[in-house]
Amino acid sequence: MTMLTTIPTSATRPFAWRTAVLLARLRRLVNRFFAAVIARHERHAARAALHRLDDRQLQDMAMYRSQIESRLEELAQTRARMQQPGWH
Repeated sequence: MTMLTTIPTSATRPFAWRTAVLLARLRRLVNRFFAAVIARHERHAARAALHRLDDRQLQDMAMYRSQIESRLEELAQTRARMQQPGWH
């Protein structure tokens, strides 16, 4: 018998477990990055669409031109809260 055949299989489990944990963390990091990029693009598109509206159309939505940025920020914060685990 060689040394390789006498090593129990449980000795390799910690490495596989650590690798799985590392990959899960990496996946979450990548998902968060892409979610942030998508959210940024959506905010930019919403900002551009709102700035193209005239004052009358903004008033129909109960908004003034000076409130566009603050309203978009409120929506971004609401979206971030909704994406947290356990939000219902």
